[in-house]
Amino acid sequence: MGAHRIELSGFTETMRNRLKAYGLFHEIISWKLRMFVPTDPSGISVLGKVLEHYPVEHIGEREAA
Repeated sequence: MGAHRIELSGFTETMRNRLKAYGLFHEIISWKLRMFVPTDPSGISVLGKVLEHYPVEHIGEREAA
């Protein structure tokens, strides 16, 4: 806990399976599905796949717990 990580927001239900296939993982936090890029070495290629298909629209600050 407390580690920095990249969260993908704004995804739709239809995008979820594709994002999982790219290598993102999900957690349910406060009853909401959230998707994240892995922080291990595979994260670089996973993020590359996402950015090839979906442009960055917003970079947010880390939220306080």
